[in-house]
Amino acid sequence: MSCDDVERAVIERAAGRLDPAGVERLEAHLDGCPACRGAASGQVDVAAVLSARPDAAPPPALVTRVMAHLDDPPTWLDVINWRRWTVRLAPVAAALLVVAAVGLGPAEAVEPIEFSDLVTDWVGADDAAALPAFSLLWQDEVTDDTLFEAVLTASPGEPF
Repeated sequence: MSCDDVERAVIERAAGRLDPAGVERLEAHLDGCPACRGAASGQVDVAAVLSARPDAAPPPALVTRVMAHLDDPPTWLDVINWRRWTVRLAPVAAALLVVAAVGLGPAEAVEPIEFSDLVTDWVGADDAAALPAFSLLWQDEVTDDTLFEAVLTASPGEPF
């Protein structure tokens, strides 16, 4: 047992939760370490004083006084109170309105493109021989037999 473990072991022993093997290890350490022996005797003294103290019941009015100072828990109507939300979101709405009015002009409509066209444009025709086997998956004109052959003939180092 190390000096770091002694304090916790002393507390566990005072509470009666330390097993017999732990008590033996604690006693063996305390026999050889005067600093831990002094700290342990202080812990034992504190535990004795605290356990000798009589139980004191709280005054009957304590619960009433504490409950009087607590706020009521919010209800669903408090959570979805639209007036509270509109007041909090008014600055955000004003900022969005200013941004829309000042800096954003009309956007040009973009014509949608197919993913396979995008890949073809990105790779190019001259790079088609260097494509990995999985590039066949997004090509429209590839047959099932070609895909099956690509899976079976792909090299082990090639990502598929």
